[in-house]
Amino acid sequence: MKRLALAALAFAVPATPALAEPPKPIPAKPISVGTRFNDCGKDCPDMIALAPGTFTMGADAGEEGRPEGPVHQVTIQRPFALGVYEVTNAQYSRFIAETGHVPSKGCRSLVGGKVEVVPAADYLHPGTGAGEGAADVPVVCVSWRDAKAYTTWLSKKTGQAYRLPTESEWEYAARAGKPGEYYWGNSIDDACTHANIYDQDGAKGGAVPVFSTAEGAVTVPHAQCSDGHAEVAPVGRYKPNPFGLYDMTGNVWEWTQDCYFAPYPAAVPTDGTAYEVSGECPRRAVRGGSWMSAPFRNRTSWRGRDPEDLVTWIFGFRVARDLK
Repeated sequence: MKRLALAALAFAVPATPALAEPPKPIPAKPISVGTRFNDCGKDCPDMIALAPGTFTMGADAGEEGRPEGPVHQVTIQRPFALGVYEVTNAQYSRFIAETGHVPSKGCRSLVGGKVEVVPAADYLHPGTGAGEGAADVPVVCVSWRDAKAYTTWLSKKTGQAYRLPTESEWEYAARAGKPGEYYWGNSIDDACTHANIYDQDGAKGGAVPVFSTAEGAVTVPHAQCSDGHAEVAPVGRYKPNPFGLYDMTGNVWEWTQDCYFAPYPAAVPTDGTAYEVSGECPRRAVRGGSWMSAPFRNRTSWRGRDPEDLVTWIFGFRVARDLK
């Protein structure tokens, strides 16, 4: 080893050896399209990697004041991952336990056939009856802000970029390359092996969806099939769509990142990113319908619109994740 000569001393002092460089982290292998993975075991949602692609978004349809167009082409420019299932009670409970996040209360629920705010209701006690609080049912009674807090926690826990899906990512994934009103075709009566919707079971169970029109409240018909669940179903009980995603139609509504605006504005992103506004967003887009929604609201292009702090027994979410 080289020695330094010191004039004031009669001996030489060996130089301090250089510190060894810390080992460089081994970069994670890229996740190939179609791969199903999980970043932290049972505490995390299962994810599946989706390829970028181009699709036609929206439809020349909609209710009064709720247009689903104009139809426009969107190109998802980067691969991303989406939750195979909706986030469950068990997964959300782990988030609550680790963060101390205070669950939202005052959930809108069905009481005696009418929708009312139940002050004590929360995600484990949403007032849904059968399956209430079960580990494998989708979490409900969560606001958009609750869902965002969950993705922030999941990002810190895993070191990955988790978030809510954008509205265009959601529709792209739900369509799974299929142009029809649903990924299985155009008939809601063919839905019951694919989705938990308002069907013969729901009608027998007493759920009566009602929606408002200019002429007044209208009770909607149910699908002419039986899916085996009169209320919310555990995740993954029906056939997946061609992308391997479960419950994209029905079960519970799913929050997305986008600020809702209808009809789609001229400035709506066509690259898969979210539509946002400066300042406060009055309503966020929700997608997919639920187990007791009017059947036409389960169509892939139908768009819900609700305040960020809304808490209801038929709203949940699934997560997206950026892929490096």
